[in-house]
Amino acid sequence: MHPEITPSSNFHQTRDTTEVLLLDSSLDYEAYQPTLAAMAKILDRLGIDWSFSSKGYEASNLGLFSGEESIARTMVERITEAAEDMGAKTVLAPECGHGYGSIRWEAPNLLGRELPFEVLHIVEFLARMHKEGRLKLKPESRALTYHDPCKLGRRGGVFEEPREMMRDLVTDYREMKPGGVTNWCCGGGGGVVVIESARKLQLESFKIKMDQVEKTGAEGVVMSCAFCHMTFDKSSEHFKWDKKIEDMVQMIERQMID
Repeated sequence: MHPEITPSSNFHQTRDTTEVLLLDSSLDYEAYQPTLAAMAKILDRLGIDWSFSSKGYEASNLGLFSGEESIARTMVERITEAAEDMGAKTVLAPECGHGYGSIRWEAPNLLGRELPFEVLHIVEFLARMHKEGRLKLKPESRALTYHDPCKLGRRGGVFEEPREMMRDLVTDYREMKPGGVTNWCCGGGGGVVVIESARKLQLESFKIKMDQVEKTGAEGVVMSCAFCHMTFDKSSEHFKWDKKIEDMVQMIERQMID
């Protein structure tokens, strides 16, 4: 666990009610610990009543990932039971496109019932706080563009929320073309980035994405999906691409005005 997030401070193990259950991702623990820390810091600074849960905390659903329905059902049951146990009204998925889809869209089908809480991606939730005036941002004087993760965008319909944040995070936001629902996949979708036999095809797809970013003239690209982030990191290293790769949640935490 990241040293700035201690189990004693925000790790739910009792039946006391908690308003928001925050999920995390094994990919954050493995590669993007600062993102996990940033989520915790933002929620604390906003005064949100939130917690992790020792009962259900992993957003990524390896059952869905591997096509094992029984495992997929078990994983969403753990999250649902954890949220119900603490009386959570909202469950927040981290920057994991697959994790968001599994609890937001697949869980009701797997469980055969509606969920008794609202499911939001962390960026959806922060955009809501921003719109309500609770989250204020100090924009940086930079030119950046935004990459739409497939699971969050085309699958989840979350397009405008991250753009609302981008317009207040930087002074010069530049849209990729095509963007939104027709935005080109980074090539790592569905875990392709970790499948070695698909590496050649994934890199060919990423060439198109690089060209999209280059045409904006932006100095870097922002994203809100850990798998996209991994794909950009690995592919940029392969091509020796020098564009800056930014994480949206980390930017928000860095530029919050208390």
